[in-house]
Amino acid sequence: MSVPDASQDRIEREIQIDAPIERVFRLVSEPGWFIGDGEPGKTTTTREGDVFVVDFPPYGRFPILPVTSDAPHYVSFRGGDDPAQPLVEGTSTLVEFFLSERDGGTLLRVVETGFAALYPNAERRAAAYEGNVEGWEMQLAFAKRDAESG
Repeated sequence: MSVPDASQDRIEREIQIDAPIERVFRLVSEPGWFIGDGEPGKTTTTREGDVFVVDFPPYGRFPILPVTSDAPHYVSFRGGDDPAQPLVEGTSTLVEFFLSERDGGTLLRVVETGFAALYPNAERRAAAYEGNVEGWEMQLAFAKRDAESG
């Protein structure tokens, strides 16, 4: 068994948003807000116990477990790609949002970790990692658009 590539275990991105930290926090503290293509109505979120499941046809059902919240500066979730799996370390990634006031707006930083344990197969891990790198660029742009428009 090969050792997972550590460079494909952590994604970190940030964006400056010209909106108050409280408004940005309201957006990013919604479980699963980061799943979809930025068009309202294309996803449906239901709650199953402590887990929120985001349906995003035709891509699937994505479980999201809120982990920690310290409004308005931090919120974290565990997310996976199999609603039947428990959302714990090794079967999910940890998605953390860090918010700080900067230049009259909000600096939003996302850190996602756990790809190596979730995807021990190097090919599958690389595909998931690359997809999420691209996805975070897109989702942060949506967060900026939505928070700045009020």
